[in-house]
Amino acid sequence: MQLSKRTQYGIRALICFADAYEGGFLQSKELSAREKLPPKFLESILHALTRAKFLISKIGANGGYRLARDPKDITLGDIIMRLEDRQFDEHAPAQPNERPGEAAVRRVEGKLEAAVREVLNNTTLADLADEVAQQSGQMYYI
Repeated sequence: MQLSKRTQYGIRALICFADAYEGGFLQSKELSAREKLPPKFLESILHALTRAKFLISKIGANGGYRLARDPKDITLGDIIMRLEDRQFDEHAPAQPNERPGEAAVRRVEGKLEAAVREVLNNTTLADLADEVAQQSGQMYYI
């Protein structure tokens, strides 16, 4: 499974928001510089995440964006479904006159999709942020 740049950048931004969850609002300009993300593209992603109720925004000098709910309550599946604008549905059913090789391929694809769904639906933003922090040995604070 290949994630679009939009989704990759969205996850990168949300990890920063998860790390700063207790600290308040982050400005998109700071986030763009820190993660080296294109500012206009990032703004578009942040607006989409705000409309999807993952983020809340605040206007003003102390404004910016922050997570709308605890990172433990946001799954990667929720994020990817919103940013990729698709759902990971069950694989297509058997077709009439399906050849054995075609059936085998369909079954493998179904198992792969089920495994991906399992990971995405059971991994929270907090889990991912913790994994990244443990791997790098650091936490980000702004």
